[in-house]
This record gives sequence, structure tokens and C-alpha cells, in this order.
Amino acid sequence: MQPADRTDDFVREFLYRSGISRASGDGATAELLMDERLEGWIGIPHGGIGMGIMMDMAMTLAARPDREDLRYPISAEFRLGGTTIETGDRLRFDVRPVAGGAEGNATVERDPLPYLSASIRSRDDTGEDGKAFAAFLPKRCAVSLEELALLPSYRNCFVCGVERTHPGLRRQFRLWDGPGKIVVSAAGFSPADRDSFSRFTGRDGYLHPLPVVALLDETLGWGGFLLSGSGAVTVRIGFTFHRKVSRDEKLLFFGRGDRVRGKAGSRLFFWASGGAAAVRPDGSLERVVSASGQWYGLQDLTRQMRSALLPRELTERAFALASPEAAGGVPPADGKG
Repeated sequence: MQPADRTDDFVREFLYRSGISRASGDGATAELLMDERLEGWIGIPHGGIGMGIMMDMAMTLAARPDREDLRYPISAEFRLGGTTIETGDRLRFDVRPVAGGAEGNATVERDPLPYLSASIRSRDDTGEDGKAFAAFLPKRCAVSLEELALLPSYRNCFVCGVERTHPGLRRQFRLWDGPGKIVVSAAGFSPADRDSFSRFTGRDGYLHPLPVVALLDETLGWGGFLLSGSGAVTVRIGFTFHRKVSRDEKLLFFGRGDRVRGKAGSRLFFWASGGAAAVRPDGSLERVVSASGQWYGLQDLTRQMRSALLPRELTERAFALASPEAAGGVPPADGKG
């Protein structure tokens, strides 16, 4: 995994602007204003942005001459929510080298508790990780995405914003009513993706982790919403990157709610899993990233979804499809595509 270590790289210019991260033998630091370019929920920076920054800084440390490079498969574990942040907050990111990778925290200037903690390491490929995703990943890309029901979007979200004036991923989410309610997004199928999703590429021609973690965070969140009926913030999420991904590959991203604890209007958590798969020329799918996590439901975010997602008719349909009573989870999949 190679760092984007020049200030003229698009990803680093987008993330850091004048706050380019500084690396030394003891680690790397960066101070960033979380402005409207980085928004997810309205008024809240997208969690995938902080995760992408942490991974970028870990890559920079790993590539220093006195350090070992991160080797695949790579595990990236994140915990969020020690404190809350808002658009306009200034965050300090600190990442330090550890055996096999890096660890770090992000804190907001008004609160010493970490907003985000990260552990990024090379790991052994035991085959155990990502079993939940493997259980419902189809064997082939056999259905046109245009045949799947479209979910609504926000105006300015970094991942799904349809009216952004700043660069963003501009992804759509669709519902595959296969083994459970599975949310699907795609990248690399349209030439327009080079100006959106694929623009977030490192100098080596491989995708930066930023668009991958941000899109998966949101895809799994949608999967959990369709199980719980609740908007939510990420509490923890883990990714396993099985290999590098070229900017020219066709990718499908999947997310499915696994289980719910609690009820909307009180204390509610949901768990979701999924990942990204590369579409081979013969239509078969290769798992390249696995992901799973936990989210905390918030009524304010549910109300925000009802009032701000576009267009209105898709929002109403999404809420109609969500199942807050289905606290027992979804039926097991047979893994067939």
C-alpha cells in the first residue's frame, strides 16, 4: 500500500488543503478544519473522511525508509463516538507506528476524548474474516443495477450528494431484495466515475482507501436502516483489504443489516456487514474488501432522513421498506447468485 506523499496529489489536496500531515520518526500529525466539503449527515462530517485520513497517514508512516510497508491483507479497525463533532470543528489527527502497522486518534479541540480511534495492521489471511459477507455475496454479476430499486440521496453528502459543488463520490444506492434486504452500490461502470469515485486514486494508479471506506460505511449503514428503520451513527467498523484495487476495475459494494437490539425512540443499535467485490470479465465476483460494524440509532437523524433525503417519493418508499419490528435479524443466505 503506497502513500500519496506529494502535495500535488488530488486526494491529499482534498483532505488536508493547507494542513498537510507532518510525519516524523515518532508518528504523523495533521490539523484539519472539517468544513462543508467533508459533510455526511447534514451538519456532521462524514465518518469515512476521518477513516480515510487515518489510513493515509498510516500509509505514509509505513513507507518511510526505516519502516516496513503495510502488506496485504490489511486490517483497519475504527471506533467512533468518544465525542461528537460538527461541521466547522477543527480536528487533530495523531498516528504512531506500532508493530505491523499504525494506531491513532482524532480529537476535537474542545474535548480531550477521541472522536475516532484507529488500528491499521498487516494481518494473516486466516480465511475467517468476512464470513458474513461471503455468505450473501452472489457468485456472478447477473442482474443489471438499473433493474434494482433506487434509494434516495442527500444534496451535499460526500458519498451520495447529488448537488455538491465540491468533489465527491456521487454514488447511488439500490436495493437487491435477495437473501435479506441488501443494499448495492457500484463504481467503475460509467466513464463519469473518473470525475467522481475514481478521482480519489493514488499516484500508483490504485484506489486510495478513502472512497472505499466511506462508501462501505454508508452502504452498510443503509443496510442497517432497512432492518431497523432508524438513522444512525457508526460506533465501530472494521475492514479487511484483501488486495490492492485498481482505479480501472469495476466494483460492486454490498451492505446488509444483520441484527438489531432495542427499539426506535429508545436505545437502539444495529449491526451490519458487507464489502466490495471486483467484477471479472466473465461476470464472476472476487471479494476484495470485507467489512462489518455497529451503529447507534438516533431519532434526530431519522427525522433528518424523512425531511431532507431526495426525491420525496424514494424517501417514502425507503421508510416503507424498513422494518423496525424485525429485531430478530434476517434469514440466512445460501450464497448462490
